[in-house]
This record gives sequence, structure tokens and C-alpha cells, in this order.
Amino acid sequence: MKLRNLVLGFKDQLPWRRLWRNIRNGNIRGLIHIRSHVRDDGTVKVMYNTKASAVKAAEKMAKKVGHPFGKWKCFHCDGYHIGKNRI
Repeated sequence: MKLRNLVLGFKDQLPWRRLWRNIRNGNIRGLIHIRSHVRDDGTVKVMYNTKASAVKAAEKMAKKVGHPFGKWKCFHCDGYHIGKNRI
């Protein structure tokens, strides 16, 4: 983990009210966990270079699958990843 990615990852959680709520509820632990970067089989998840490309990919996947997808700034690499949101 790079310090730069930690800072950018926490900034991605802003505004402060949402960041504080996520820390209080324990949702930040999931971002720091290695599984936010690696799949079950050990392969690295698809990395998107920009937030805009991750948002666009998440919208396309949600339309294709019919289930909401979210994006997050990865603390382990220099990119963004997408994944299914819990309902």
C-alpha cells in the first residue's frame, strides 16, 4: 500500500460526513482489505485509470446485469475498481 493511495482513497470517500459515517460503520476496513484488489481465485481485478472510466464501466455493468455496481479508489494500486453493491 502506498501512502498516496491511502490519501486518495480517503478523499474519494468525501464529503466528510460520508467519510465519518463509513469509518464509524466499519466500511473502510473493506477498502483496505486485499480482497478489494484481488478476486477469490487470486487474480487482480480490472483496473480503471480514472474515476470517470470506472463510473462509466459501473453504469454499463449495472445496465447489463440489472444490479447496482459501485466504484472505489484502490489502496493497493494506482487505479479504481468496480464491484457489486450489497442490496
